[in-house]
Amino acid sequence: MSAAVDIPNSRLHLALLIHLASQFKDQLIAGYFCGAGITAAQFKVLISIYKGFTSPLEVSKNLVMDAGAMSRMLNRMAKGDLIVRSPHPDDKRQIVLALTEKGRKICDRFQDEALASILGTLTARLTPDESRELTALLIKMLPDEITAPHR
Repeated sequence: MSAAVDIPNSRLHLALLIHLASQFKDQLIAGYFCGAGITAAQFKVLISIYKGFTSPLEVSKNLVMDAGAMSRMLNRMAKGDLIVRSPHPDDKRQIVLALTEKGRKICDRFQDEALASILGTLTARLTPDESRELTALLIKMLPDEITAPHR
């Protein structure tokens, strides 16, 4: 069992800590994929498409991202040969997103090797029990509509 962590009465409020943890995770992702020429935000879009979110609206909702920012990012990613955008077969006003071979290889690489490395670094100071407890608390904290697509 690990020693209790002293939590000083400081500016490290829960919201700030959640933000800092997210930033740390994004730094780890960006560092891992810097050689692939993609950002952490672009990687999140790729992995969303990889998991089956195929419309820009689905991806932006999944990532809690502004639709305008999503549109600009999708344009850059299409130019970078990471994704393709095609008209929806039943509704030409809609777009269907898919990964290119390059985008799929990045996601496969993440599933095969990067996930364990990034999660290992992110939780290195936690015991296995603490990691499970943190996971359970985050699931409990977040609304079901945010976590449900990932279960």
